Amino acid sequence: MRFLKSLFSYGKTDDTIRIIEKKLNYKFHNPQLLNTALTHRSLFSNPIKNYERLEFLGDAVLDHVISEWLFNNYPELDEGNLTKKRASLVNRQFLGFLSHTYSIIDYVKVDSGVDLKDEKVALNIASDVYESVVGAIFLDGGESKAVDFIEGTLVKNIKFADENQNYKGTLIELCHRKGLESPQFELMESIGPEHDKIFHINVKLSNGKVYSGNGRSKKSAEQNAARSALEVINSG
Repeated sequence: MRFLKSLFSYGKTDDTIRIIEKKLNYKFHNPQLLNTALTHRSLFSNPIKNYERLEFLGDAVLDHVISEWLFNNYPELDEGNLTKKRASLVNRQFLGFLSHTYSIIDYVKVDSGVDLKDEKVALNIASDVYESVVGAIFLDGGESKAVDFIEGTLVKNIKFADENQNYKGTLIELCHRKGLESPQFELMESIGPEHDKIFHINVKLSNGKVYSGNGRSKKSAEQNAARSALEVINSG
C-alpha cells in the first residue's frame, strides 16, 4: 500500500485524479469527494475530512444494491440463502480483494505510524475504502452511477466471492478450469529474526507466469502470492 501525503500536492492533482478515475472507470464532478474517500482518520480525525462517513454511506448503498441484484438474479433462492449469498459478497475479505484488484488501496492516504504490515489492519483499510468510494460515487453521480460501479467491480467478480478467503484454493481451481496444471509455490527467501520473519513466496503457473507475495508466515505469503496472480488474471 502506498503512503500518499496528499492527493492534491506537488502539482500533480489532475494527473493523479485521472489515474484513479481510470482505474475506477468513473469521472468525479467533485474530486474532493474522491480525496476524502481515500483519507484515513490517522491523518484527520475530523469526520468531515476522513473516509469514515463515506464508508458508512457506502455500506448502506452496497447492501441495497446487492440485495436488489440478488433478488432479481436468484429467483429460486429463499430469504435465508439470499442473506447467505449477500454476506459472501459484502464481507471484509471480498471487499478487500476488490480494493486490491482495482488498485484502490494503492491510493489510500494514511499516517506513517499505521502498521500496514499487520494483515488485519491492512485488510480493514482495504475493505473500508471500497465502501467509501461507493459512497463518494453515490454522492457525486447518484444511485445509477453507484450501481454501475458496484456491478462493474463486485458483481463482475462474483465467481471469487465464495472462496475469496482461500486465494490459494481459488487459484488452483481457476488454473484447472483454464486447462493449466496446479500452480507451484516456492519459498524464495525469509528476512529478519526468527520472531519477526518476512517470507517471500513465488507462485509459478504452467503457462510460465510468475507472481509474488510476502507475509509473516509461509501460509500468508502463499495466500498473498495467489491473490496477486488472481488480480492479474482477473484484470486481463
